[in-house]
Amino acid sequence: MDFRNINPLNVKLNRFSGNLLPMTSNDSLFPVAWRIYSAVIWLIETIQTSAVITGILIVPRNKALQDATVGLVVTIEVFFLLRQMHLHRDLVTQLIQKLNEILCSEDKTMKIIVRSTLKPVEIPLKFYCTVGTISLLVWCCMSFTVIFKKNYFLYEDYRLPIVLSKQPFSIEIFLLGNCIATIASVYMFIKKVALDVYMINLVLLATAQYRYIAVKLTTIFRENVPQNQSNESEKEYSTVDSLAVLMKMKALCRHHCNVVQITLMLKELLSLNMSLMYLTNVFLFCFLDVMLISAIIEDDVNDNVNDDVKPRCYRRLLSKEL
Repeated sequence: MDFRNINPLNVKLNRFSGNLLPMTSNDSLFPVAWRIYSAVIWLIETIQTSAVITGILIVPRNKALQDATVGLVVTIEVFFLLRQMHLHRDLVTQLIQKLNEILCSEDKTMKIIVRSTLKPVEIPLKFYCTVGTISLLVWCCMSFTVIFKKNYFLYEDYRLPIVLSKQPFSIEIFLLGNCIATIASVYMFIKKVALDVYMINLVLLATAQYRYIAVKLTTIFRENVPQNQSNESEKEYSTVDSLAVLMKMKALCRHHCNVVQITLMLKELLSLNMSLMYLTNVFLFCFLDVMLISAIIEDDVNDNVNDDVKPRCYRRLLSKEL
């Protein structure tokens, strides 16, 4: 049992997303094929990000706010988090090495605690990845319906405001832009999910060690309480096997020292990342809330237009026509 094989979902997402974060302590570099694959993904992401930034400056403000803000914030977050993880790659490798030294033990209690800690979050993370990817695909593919209505297209026809050529442009350019936007958006979301799973995996493995220490301490104390004593106030720890108990306690103290070192390394690695994730999530929540309220207010204003205004407008139009 080690960091690599304890969570298959973490390994698969790390490779498929192209993040290529370390999975072992002695194999920080991935094969050439995976590195080329990651470079191609980053090229697509760079093209899409550049096109979206240009599109935001050209399309109407409402279109830019509604369709590009969330994606741009997520892109900035992923770029920053990955940059931080790769800048501290040596620290990540050392952290994985420390974890592997603990996880490689044949202690059944360790295996049970680690698996019971990781198991509850496995299904929610898979659900998060699957439903999020499908929803994003549906949202991006909605713009393909425009091809049945037009022969020439504008920047506003894209679901994401991207700029690849001068408008108006042909259906070929429109389809190419939509494909790039869809692929890049899906991969950016998967990169974010892979980062979340990677960091959650590190935190849960460190958390499991404190549970392990508590269970082992309880086991040691219980094993050394005499069975023939009924009064709890008179119970004393058995000294028959005091040497074995002393060895177990020393081993547990060394384990605790290693866990403290892991916690400090984890704090140095993830403190800034967690702060950024908190801020971006608060911003996105507030932004979506404001956009929803604005949409509701706009609908109410349109529905509550004074009834005598419409006939007046119609009369003006009719008088102009006559």
